[in-house]
Amino acid sequence: MYSRILWIIPIVVVLLAGCGGPSDQLNPAIGEKFMLSIGQSASIKGENLVVRFVEVVGDSRCPQDVTCIWAGEATSLIEITFSGNTYQKALTQPGLTEPPQTDFQNYLIMFDLQPYPRANVTTEKKDYRLQLEFQKKSG
Repeated sequence: MYSRILWIIPIVVVLLAGCGGPSDQLNPAIGEKFMLSIGQSASIKGENLVVRFVEVVGDSRCPQDVTCIWAGEATSLIEITFSGNTYQKALTQPGLTEPPQTDFQNYLIMFDLQPYPRANVTTEKKDYRLQLEFQKKSG
């Protein structure tokens, strides 16, 4: 019995070694859209740039299935580590518009906070995703 347990232990260790979860860090290329959950980060391939989705500061966008006087806006906070320095940047997205863009150093950042609000549906913070795309500025 004891020798059987000693024989099984190495097999279990080998099997468990392959059970690691997926890495939380993505590695998209310039011009490639990618999606981050709150707390998740991505290292832009070939660039000295890492972006992390910190939080949703607020989301007052008018729900899709409602008529509003004001379209509202959503604000997300990201943290960018670029060339060894860390910066925080607020991304504000007006409601009922195409996804906006902003700039950072020599990059354009296209972003879209999802899901878009719906009437009578509460979005928990953990359910938000931030779609990002980094492009190099020309010139």
